[in-house]
Amino acid sequence: MGSQPVTSIPVIDVSAFATGKALPSPEAREVSSVIDQTCRELGFLLVKGHGVQAQTKENLLNKMREFFALPTEEKNKIAIGKSAYHRGYIGIGDENLEGALADTELEASYGIGDLKEGIDSGLEQGPDHFEVVNGTPLHGPNQLPSLPGFREAWQAYFDEGYEAVRRLQRGVALALELDPNFFEDQPGEPMLHLRMLHYPPSFKVPVAPGRFGCGAHTDYGSITVLSDDGVGGLQVRRRDGEWIDVVVPEGHLVVNLGDLLAIWTNDRYVSNPHRVINPPDVDRYSIPLFVTPPFHLSIEALPTCVEPGETARHEPMVSGPYLLSRFDGTHNYRNPLLMEGE
Repeated sequence: MGSQPVTSIPVIDVSAFATGKALPSPEAREVSSVIDQTCRELGFLLVKGHGVQAQTKENLLNKMREFFALPTEEKNKIAIGKSAYHRGYIGIGDENLEGALADTELEASYGIGDLKEGIDSGLEQGPDHFEVVNGTPLHGPNQLPSLPGFREAWQAYFDEGYEAVRRLQRGVALALELDPNFFEDQPGEPMLHLRMLHYPPSFKVPVAPGRFGCGAHTDYGSITVLSDDGVGGLQVRRRDGEWIDVVVPEGHLVVNLGDLLAIWTNDRYVSNPHRVINPPDVDRYSIPLFVTPPFHLSIEALPTCVEPGETARHEPMVSGPYLLSRFDGTHNYRNPLLMEGE
């Protein structure tokens, strides 16, 4: 790609990294080279061969449409504030992702809240799970809608989405000249957070200057894998500052990189700001799966990403406390200052 800015998002087939395939293979190495180029320049890519079946996605989208059409009081029966584990329903305006980037440039809109609603979920962890027994934050049971078939649709998507994550992790590991299982072999259990999001059309919500369906932000963890309903509205900011639209072809997923991977790679890879614009006259639904390294893991620059004589650009960061700090800065129920902005 050289020094030319990316004007479109490359499509990459990650089937070479499917579970059970021998790695590294010649095909996998060739694909990992493209992953490396894309992650250096843009930090966003489109993938096929990911393992998420079209019907699995559609089943969950249909259940999401059913839930988000319910009256607010019904949805609030599983409000995230009722969970000790950051799981459950988030209403319109109750999250302010732009707050995660708040500085002098963004203060004017800080605290006004995103024009979306959603359900946060994660790995289902019962009372005997070792992290639950130890009282580790963000580990525990989900609050999911009681609608018939919802949990089954959610579980099927979660399982296939996790396979897509594994394929991407192997590809990124090879791109970084690491063992293909580097990310999976880290001590502890990764934190997986599956969000189910609904963006109402702009004519139904109080759109204002600087207020978006999802404010400009970077993701927090290592990798995010997202599917949507094809309506559009996602935008990513290139390194040159220009915002470009992300158009997701049918059957593809969007993959972007988070802050902790940028630290891990000593900024070799980009954790790019992105946002979502509410469509003018239709609803938008999306399903991002966020991957964060194990809670207690210290993230520091990989040796393969530090040139001889160079020092790491970032101090080591412990995964879980960092994630908690970002949640505290963006969710009303966790932050009294955000509540004041309502």
